[in-house]
Amino acid sequence: MSTMSEWARFGRPDAFEVGLRWVDDPAVPQRRPAGHGWSMGQLELSVAGVSLTASARANQRQAHVGWYLSPVLGWLAEHWGALLHEERFAWDERSALPAAVTCSRILDWVPEDAGGARRYEVAQAWYRRHAIRSAALGGLFPDLYVRRMADDIELSWSGDSPEFAPSGLVFESGAGRARLSVADFARPLWQLLQWAAENPPAAPASFRADIEAFQAKVRSLRTLREPSSTREYVADGMFDLARSAFAEIGRLDLFDHEQSGEVPCIEEFSPAVAMFGGVSPTLVGEDVQRLRDALVEAHGGGDGERLAELVEVRRETPVGVPHQDGERLAAELLEDLGTGGRGDWVDVDAICADLGIAVGTLGLNTDSIRGVAFAGDGFSPSIVVNATHYFNTNDAGRRFTVAHELCHVLFDRTRARRLAHASGAWAAPAIERRANAFAAYLLMPPALVLRGLAGANQIDREQVEVLAGTLQVNRSPLIEHLWNLGQIDEVSRAKLRAGLSLD
Repeated sequence: MSTMSEWARFGRPDAFEVGLRWVDDPAVPQRRPAGHGWSMGQLELSVAGVSLTASARANQRQAHVGWYLSPVLGWLAEHWGALLHEERFAWDERSALPAAVTCSRILDWVPEDAGGARRYEVAQAWYRRHAIRSAALGGLFPDLYVRRMADDIELSWSGDSPEFAPSGLVFESGAGRARLSVADFARPLWQLLQWAAENPPAAPASFRADIEAFQAKVRSLRTLREPSSTREYVADGMFDLARSAFAEIGRLDLFDHEQSGEVPCIEEFSPAVAMFGGVSPTLVGEDVQRLRDALVEAHGGGDGERLAELVEVRRETPVGVPHQDGERLAAELLEDLGTGGRGDWVDVDAICADLGIAVGTLGLNTDSIRGVAFAGDGFSPSIVVNATHYFNTNDAGRRFTVAHELCHVLFDRTRARRLAHASGAWAAPAIERRANAFAAYLLMPPALVLRGLAGANQIDREQVEVLAGTLQVNRSPLIEHLWNLGQIDEVSRAKLRAGLSLD
């Protein structure tokens, strides 16, 4: 009969909890897997009250998975920096879907062309850094992905059984997604690694070197330095350029931050790191300096009373379905401000002025940045519009960008209660899509849209042009908004996009 150690549990099941216990391995040492044959055990994982390791097979249920555990423990130690700090996918990905969907979607199909093969390779590399199941082929582990999201951790899972699972084994969790604070996730994992390193099971002498190698990995994490963690968040080539820009004016206080606490990770990124984490790695030095100067100019001050009140009410606004969240948040803001049904159009610049948010323009060389927003603790609330971006070449597009950045100011502050955010293709897709939906609804509230369409038998090109002029928006976002509101069907939407007659 096998013997087991007592369970060692860390964290909270309503957030993140991990449990481990060692189990005697009945196999003779020579038949155990090389490298990790010392680590037979049982593992439990729970996220937001959902057990990811609970499974059923032949009407028998168990809350844990049992297998050799050193592959997972070693994987956690090896990829600790990327796991807790790398946000961006390594490939072009505009969707707001969780990593468990986005990454597996790419890996499900191996393309034959060179570009597709390269995309597959980088997705495989990202998978090996972020998916727990990549730790060991054949390991009975849940299909869990870990990804940094600003000052949160996104956990997503498919619920699929492992490739070589016993016949009939089914995980009970199904697919899911949760966002936790970095501390709620990282602290239990760190405690687990330390416990496993300090309390390894009794093992034959032939595995002593393997145990010591694992213990050395864990010890090395205790000396993990802040720059190496920050480099996981800021794109390759951008870290040194951005840090040098702040160093040359003596403002590294806005870039560097000290690692605090016992866990070797960064819970809250500095304002500059947060901003440059969302910009293209091809950004030239002049633009880095301009963004630096904009951040420095906004530093100091804080929210006015009305803005602070609006932010406080929504300080824990989660990211759910981006377009639905954006529309809901805009509708609530219009109601709070008592506007949306009066006059013919929404004056977003006046809204910003009333809330004490400064709006300015910046001419960057790049067109990859749409706008920048600063707010929160230690910052005067500011919106900066990049005049070079194609959305901002006319006043209607500029107004849309201001409304987009207003969403960031109100709803996208980090757990440090501050915001330094550059909007563009490199920013988190879910956040950007929510801000786009917010801007569309704010500038085109249904009451004003329906008023502009009153008496129309059919929405044609000319009417779209007139309504866009009345609302002071561009034609393209109005067409999308009309479709979202159910005012036009899919065919009309496609024809209006192409500038065709609806006859």
